[in-house]
Amino acid sequence: MAGKAFTRYYRDLAFREAVDQQFACADAATVAGKWITYAIHDPTLPVSVADRAEGAIIYVGQSKEFGKRVRKRFRNAGTAVGRPKDRIDGACYDIMARGGVPKFSVLETTDNALDSLVSETNWTKRLRAAGHRLLNQWTEQKFGGRVIDRQAVPHNWIWPLTAADAIGSGIDLSVNDLESGDQVVADLKMFPPNTRLREIRDLLKAQKRKSTIVVR
Repeated sequence: MAGKAFTRYYRDLAFREAVDQQFACADAATVAGKWITYAIHDPTLPVSVADRAEGAIIYVGQSKEFGKRVRKRFRNAGTAVGRPKDRIDGACYDIMARGGVPKFSVLETTDNALDSLVSETNWTKRLRAAGHRLLNQWTEQKFGGRVIDRQAVPHNWIWPLTAADAIGSGIDLSVNDLESGDQVVADLKMFPPNTRLREIRDLLKAQKRKSTIVVR
């Protein structure tokens, strides 16, 4: 949390203890190299779908730095002078405004970015099918129905991944030279690990080469 003495975190000991417990649980669940699919719970709402000790589930997310993600949500919502525009931060802000503390729980752990996107989407589908009202807005996550697999992940979700995450997820870039017609697979190891696939795509486009995502 931000070091501003006037915030509730520093004024309300019980609130601070509850928030610190969320931090401790998130840190304990975080494992280097692993991705976590998590739920955010609103303990101020009645649990009408299933008996969840943490409270009603309002959102499903995924992160490879779960501890940092939890802290970011609390920081953005807890130190805001007005309701944040981000819908998730705004929901957390509302929970705290009602006197509660958002709670986070781990739903699943996966080994790479692509499988984590699959996990997040399938959890939203299962929970929506069970009657949970979630804030997730991606089209594939707005309804229940059949679960997806790696091949069904929309490519617009994949382009923001880093080169390192693509390598770890078994994702290739097939590159077609528009002038010669030659086609090769890009060596993603040649790029800095944090380079986004969309940045590589744009770089190759400037060289008159077209990139296509290939999921192995």
